[in-house]
Parts: sequence; C-alpha cells; structure tokens
Amino acid sequence: MNTPAPDPVAQVLGRLLRQPEPQRDIELERALARLQAARSDAAYLLLHRVMVLECALQQLRQGAEGAAASPPPQPLATRSFLRDAAVVTAGVVAGQALWEGLGGAAEGAAGLDPERWL
Repeated sequence: MNTPAPDPVAQVLGRLLRQPEPQRDIELERALARLQAARSDAAYLLLHRVMVLECALQQLRQGAEGAAASPPPQPLATRSFLRDAAVVTAGVVAGQALWEGLGGAAEGAAGLDPERWL
C-alpha cells in the first residue's frame, strides 16, 4: 500500500509552529512592518520564499548524498508556488553543478564566492 507523499507546506508550517520563540531583533521587526505596510500579501511572499529555499535545500542535500540516481520528484501541479519553487530549485541545482564542473576556476579571477549564492 502506497502512502501519500507528505505535504511540503504542512511540513514547513509544522516546523515553524513548533519552533521556540526567537529573541526579537528590532531591525527585523521594522523591516517586517515596512513589508506589511507596502504589500498586503507579505505573509504569502515570505512563505513562498521559504518554500523555494526549502525545496532548493532538499535537492542540494539529495545531490550531496549521492541521490542523483534516484527518480526525479513528481511535479507539483496543484500549487503554483510549489511549481515555481521546483523551477527555481532546478536552476539552483544546475548552477551548482555547473560551478562544480568548472572546478571553481573563475573564483580567483572574478572574486566569486559560491557560498554567498545559497
């Protein structure tokens, strides 16, 4: 019997709800207030960004664990922002593979730091 794949949004929300109260940063509070004042969809934008980064992190972890031979994840057709996350993640993974393929040759010449990209 196949069990359905866990809902990635529910997983992220569950982790956020279980996280202990962080120490408040006044600059972060101000930035959040500015974002909320400027954009009525601020919460959606932030959750969307979290989902894109979660998806990218998961795929990078799988790549690091040698999971390249595993079948690709199923497309997420029902949630457009998860579909967007999958597209962005594919670009991140492809860029990382390209960087590794180049062996970091451009790092010294251009002063690029691949860790700053992630």
